[in-house]
Amino acid sequence: IVNKATTLQHHQHASHQAEYLKWATANNFPSMLPSDTKQCREEAASSSQSNLKGHLVPKQQDILYSDSIFHRVVVQWLIATDQPIHATEHPTFKKTVNIASWATNAIKVPTQKQTQQTIIQSFVSHLTGLQECF
Repeated sequence: IVNKATTLQHHQHASHQAEYLKWATANNFPSMLPSDTKQCREEAASSSQSNLKGHLVPKQQDILYSDSIFHRVVVQWLIATDQPIHATEHPTFKKTVNIASWATNAIKVPTQKQTQQTIIQSFVSHLTGLQECF
């Protein structure tokens, strides 16, 4: 008499290993005998991730700030977007640059779709506010 419940795996392994393996193969069933499960665990442990190399995503290299680089990028932006030169004096432009300067890492610029949705939501909110006035 045994004083604990078991799955009889050890008995199966000791007394009926050949028959069990034949049945497992015929039924496309992975062997659950203690030696086979131990081997599977050892293989899994040896083939498991030992480092993060395959999981890391290369980070975009941050450009260190300098006034000359910033000046050059602002001029490129003015030319590329056909902005008037005085656009850099606009309070909203200065506010945008100041807010971006607080970032500890590179900033994430909203996509065109995100910007469009924000503008539409702002417009609808403004119209709702006007309707409440009348």
